[in-house]
Amino acid sequence: MKHRYFLLVTAILLFNLNLAAENIEFVREPKAIKISPRFSEQRYKLAAGDSIKVWVLFTDKGIFNQAAYRQSLQGAAQNLSAKSLNRRALRKSAEEPVDFYDLPVYKPYISRLEVFGFNSARESRWLNSVSGYIDPDKLEDLASLSFVYEIRPVAVAVEEPLPDEYKDSGRRKSQFEPQDYGNSIYQYAQVNILQLHALGYSGAGVTVAVLDGGFNLDHPAFDSLNVVGQWDFVDDDPSVFDSDPSQVEHGTKVLSVLGGYYEGNIIAPAYGADFLLARTEIVGSETQIEEDDWVAAAEWADSEGADIISSSLGYYDWYTYQDCDGNTAFVTQAADLAASRGIAVFVSAGNERNKAWYYITPPADGDSVIAVGAVEASGIIAAFSSAGPTSDGRIKPDILAQGVSVYCVNPGTTGFTYMNGTSASCPIAAGAGALLLQINPSLTPMQLREALIESADNYNTPDNLYGYGIINAFEAADLLRIDEISPVNLVVGDSLHLDITITGMEDSIPAFTGVNLPLSSQLIDNGDRTATFLYEAIEEDIGSRTMLFIATSGIAADTMAVPLSISASSRIIAGPNPFSDSVSIYFGPSAGQPTEISIFAANGEKIWDNFADNSSVTSPVIWRGVNNKGEKVAAGVYLVYIRTENAEEKFKLFKK
Repeated sequence: MKHRYFLLVTAILLFNLNLAAENIEFVREPKAIKISPRFSEQRYKLAAGDSIKVWVLFTDKGIFNQAAYRQSLQGAAQNLSAKSLNRRALRKSAEEPVDFYDLPVYKPYISRLEVFGFNSARESRWLNSVSGYIDPDKLEDLASLSFVYEIRPVAVAVEEPLPDEYKDSGRRKSQFEPQDYGNSIYQYAQVNILQLHALGYSGAGVTVAVLDGGFNLDHPAFDSLNVVGQWDFVDDDPSVFDSDPSQVEHGTKVLSVLGGYYEGNIIAPAYGADFLLARTEIVGSETQIEEDDWVAAAEWADSEGADIISSSLGYYDWYTYQDCDGNTAFVTQAADLAASRGIAVFVSAGNERNKAWYYITPPADGDSVIAVGAVEASGIIAAFSSAGPTSDGRIKPDILAQGVSVYCVNPGTTGFTYMNGTSASCPIAAGAGALLLQINPSLTPMQLREALIESADNYNTPDNLYGYGIINAFEAADLLRIDEISPVNLVVGDSLHLDITITGMEDSIPAFTGVNLPLSSQLIDNGDRTATFLYEAIEEDIGSRTMLFIATSGIAADTMAVPLSISASSRIIAGPNPFSDSVSIYFGPSAGQPTEISIFAANGEKIWDNFADNSSVTSPVIWRGVNNKGEKVAAGVYLVYIRTENAEEKFKLFKK
């Protein structure tokens, strides 16, 4: 188990905005080609009279010197809530709480665009851009403006239904069930949420922003949900509810998996958290998710003080797999910028592996986001769960949670149903993240990501299908831990004495058990938060195994995996190698006394075997680099043959 130590600091609202970097690039040179060739080719396929939605990026923010910059920072800070400033002081990656990315878009530039018929939709201070609709024939007019850096299409993704073969997989039992989780039990037990709930953690004090479709909160599972803010970025109004059931189905299900509470049916990970709800989807004949709405919602969540963004959405039209490099897609840039503001961003990896696209979808390619893939209840990767790597070769997805037959509310009723997809696994992981932030409020987004990754069951052998594996929320919380034990390598006859110590949860006396231990070993629980493991290696145990030492305190548990390797080798070791003046030959306990030590030159001539005075193996045999006459030998390679009571060994020595 990895150990993580986090310093808890107190956030204050008094910032020195003059600490802003003195080397800000206020103006960037426009791209030589402002409209990409691929975009130019595709836009001509539009029907006559159709407008197109685009991003227009600017070269600057109308600020050209340090004095104006510092003055603008003062105004930007006033647009952030106290909770946002607190969060940034606690977790922001840079020293300054407010920086260039927080400054607004320069309004006169937008006015100039409107002269050419540009109808603006969204402004993004993070991306220094504006989205909106324009006649494709007018794009060159926009590109001719000196302050325009680049023009790109606004990406749209399509959420498709999953195959019918994913059905209710039924209720499973768990050894930890302090509350009645109903049919939601296994999806949360699989990632060890239940242990943290039983210790009193529910996400209280953590603000989670959910970016999805609309939400219907008229369900008993939401009766205790604390919604602290909401905004519809599709209709630009303060209500995320829509009377059309198709507009609210996806978001409502996702929210229930993350924060629902209805004992006997569903107890979601972060049922005690505060929630910001943002509608970013447009539903027509298909569910379309527009990139600029997502970016606007992320910036809103930042200003409102979100600690976590959970988004079961992805974007890939207008993008190619080569664009999934963590830097190209605008939605990925925005997600990484949110993380740099101190917000942990959880996103679905995508449901594309059994389709033509196959790979993760932006923003899951971001290096600072937490991309969540989906597994079945058995732990097998779901057939649809998008695979990695990113186009620049990074492991993705990052982590996994259940995404098949996930129990959730049935919108528009008081009942429940099941959902499938990485849309379902993402809120489970985000809920786990909320619990970890309640336990360790100073965790930065990257520290939280690292804690979850290190807890996952594929951490030591990550790949681009399972990523780092299924998370263990309790282990990631680092509340009760067994002090680290290194892998053990023994030979037959060796004795082993391991002292096992528990730290954390000081008011408890854990009980120790072991799994996959050698039959001839003893695990002694000392009753004082320590245990002793005793073992003598025997021939029957030759081979490799992974021993599990488990400490339980009530329902809390930690598991330490210790690789154990038993061999019949005599464990004869020589060093240093290469050597200059002398080399020592050590004999392990099972080797027995040496009966012959012969050293040969590279041509096969025996040059030394004077070891007769070494009558015991309590001390190493020392060869001082001489022949039997006591003469120094030349530098080069020498062959060593050793025979003991129990073994034979051959190896090379190198004299410098």
